[in-house]
Amino acid sequence: MEFLNTHSRAIQALSAMLTVVLALAALIGVKMQIDAADRIQRAQSARDIYREFLNLSIGKPEFIAPDYCAMAKSPQAPAYHTYVDYLLYTAEQTLSSDPGWEDTIMATLNDHRTYLCTLEDTEEETGDVQTLLASFRASHCADVKPCAP
Repeated sequence: MEFLNTHSRAIQALSAMLTVVLALAALIGVKMQIDAADRIQRAQSARDIYREFLNLSIGKPEFIAPDYCAMAKSPQAPAYHTYVDYLLYTAEQTLSSDPGWEDTIMATLNDHRTYLCTLEDTEEETGDVQTLLASFRASHCADVKPCAP
């Protein structure tokens, strides 16, 4: 008991420091849990968006790998453009969630090379989509010829 009486101030100071350290550890733990939950949610959202894109593709198989030059003159052209816009949105969401989607996305974009390589106005796209399109064009558009008028 004498020891406690003699060193009570040091014990109190040590207790206060230990409380602060534990509180900081708890805050760091909570932050890590929130970040992990956010990553999981973003990954799930990316999978859901990609699944929805696949469902859309099943519903419109003519858009999966079309002859764009023939389609550009058809009444389906606006629907096809919207389909590709959704593909670009899907690409943006999946790649921001997990860069491991890049091979899948690039392969899917390649099916739409003629349209994407001749697409002129991309200013309305987000910066991420513009970057994706620039990267795609740099590696996939060298041999694409524009549609005949």
